[in-house]
Amino acid sequence: MEQVKQQEVFAGPWTLPIVRHEQTMYFADLRLKQFRDINNPHNCIDFDSVQGQQICTQNGIVTCFHCGTIVIISTALDMEMLRCVRCYSLIVPLFDI
Repeated sequence: MEQVKQQEVFAGPWTLPIVRHEQTMYFADLRLKQFRDINNPHNCIDFDSVQGQQICTQNGIVTCFHCGTIVIISTALDMEMLRCVRCYSLIVPLFDI
């Protein structure tokens, strides 16, 4: 039998999404759960903080309550049937737009 060679998959470097809050642009680091100022990366805002939750809500960043997966979704989508990409549980984001 012929052996099938598996290809190595290189995911490459990640490009972090950029969001705006007031006059500042931030990298949205979903893995570390924080926003980092583009011009001053030491200036961070955690997603769990009051300001971080406000930025998440404004930019469509949603956390699955069942498995903790964080995704960015369009605020224009029909939210009634939105499901998590990992555990397929229903997600009910609260957008204040």
